[in-house]
Amino acid sequence: MAPFASLHTWAGNPRIVPALAAAKLNGLEIELPEFKYGVNNKDPVWVAKFPLAKVPALETTGNHPQFVVESAAIALFLADSGPFREQLLGATPEQRAKINQWIFHGELEMVPHILTGLKHSRKLVPFSQENEDAAQKGIDRIAAVLEEQLEKHQWIAETEKFSIADLIVAATFDMGLKSWLKKEWRDAHPKIVAWYTKVTEIEALEGIFGEQKFTEE
Repeated sequence: MAPFASLHTWAGNPRIVPALAAAKLNGLEIELPEFKYGVNNKDPVWVAKFPLAKVPALETTGNHPQFVVESAAIALFLADSGPFREQLLGATPEQRAKINQWIFHGELEMVPHILTGLKHSRKLVPFSQENEDAAQKGIDRIAAVLEEQLEKHQWIAETEKFSIADLIVAATFDMGLKSWLKKEWRDAHPKIVAWYTKVTEIEALEGIFGEQKFTEE
């Protein structure tokens, strides 16, 4: 039987973690074919499927394949494709609104700042103190809101069980905690760290988030 879909991305891309988590929960087999960024996504056949040449990119199998880009959209599609659908996406309009709200918070209020810190810490771009300070201020702003949210609720979207919002936002923090957000930051945000640890230790997702080793640099 063919895999449910192929997920095109470079090896070790942390942005696909929520998609892989959703697929595992829903019992979907996802193929990760060999992929070379700047080569595969410039091939005319590939670009015909994914016109913006964005990565990651999901291609389903079957007679009517679907082509999906944007990491959060891929995760939502896979969350919507199996028995965990209601838990992951929400059972009511109110739950779905809260879940989507935190997904957007993650993509708009967290990802840009964490990527700035990650690129600085790994020397992928020249260091800029101005950009570093702006990133730190930005992540601290949304982290303060999340700390308060986790004071009142076990899961970030106020659901009884974890949702796709927990997986997406935890995966975003995963990038930061392993590369940029040092012990001083972690000590100042204990509820986020405790919630992140709880998400990454969900038994059904064993191995999805990889080794939990925080940066000490």
